[in-house]
Amino acid sequence: MDAPPPAADYLPLWIAGAIRGRVRRDIAVPLRGMQGIAEAEVGLCLVEPGRGGGSSPARRAARSRALQAVARQLHALGLIADWRDEPSALLDEHGAELARCERGAFRTLGLQNRAVHVNGWCPDGSLWVARRSALKRADPGKLDNLAAGGVGAGETPRACALREAWEEAGVPRALARAMEFPGMVIRSLRETRFGVHDELVIVADLALPEGFVPVSRDGEVESFRRMALAEVEAALAAGEFTVEAALATRESIARRG
Repeated sequence: MDAPPPAADYLPLWIAGAIRGRVRRDIAVPLRGMQGIAEAEVGLCLVEPGRGGGSSPARRAARSRALQAVARQLHALGLIADWRDEPSALLDEHGAELARCERGAFRTLGLQNRAVHVNGWCPDGSLWVARRSALKRADPGKLDNLAAGGVGAGETPRACALREAWEEAGVPRALARAMEFPGMVIRSLRETRFGVHDELVIVADLALPEGFVPVSRDGEVESFRRMALAEVEAALAAGEFTVEAALATRESIARRG
């Protein structure tokens, strides 16, 4: 896990009665004047109809509308690095959904997101590794797992992994169904251009048959390379992988011995 940014540089963001995010102080300035945001005793809070932090469907819907309205105001000011038109879910400490809003706003508001990273293992112990497209806004040209992506609102990690495996690597569903989830979830916490990247990296492994060659279908991957473990270790040591891909790859290698 990356070291978190200095607490003094950020203000807590309260949502549903608890601190759910952290906002950089320079971004907090325009945020204070936005509809849906109010001062808290310490930091800022999301204004929502009624009181309390309940999670009824009506409460979640109202909270989601308020959070999405804030996201749109941030986007209008150019304070969201990558607007995707993809809703992501904000979960509480028990995994229950509190609200959902534009995925790109999660970093600006310091909200915790989830992503699945799939390691593609070959029969001889080598790994299929992707090289991200040079056109990607985040980490262009970096090495990545066979497939990876953010878990969408209302989507399970397995459904996300099946979708990404097909879109990014052309893995047919019949093969991807054998994907294993060992229960490893790694938190990645680091600073980015507009705020805090706080992500739970859900690790998955997929045993690929000899002869299978991944093919990108959505243009997010420039190429694939089958790498022996020694090559993977060297690339990890050289910092050639994205931060989250490195975490998922190292965990899988260590777990498999």
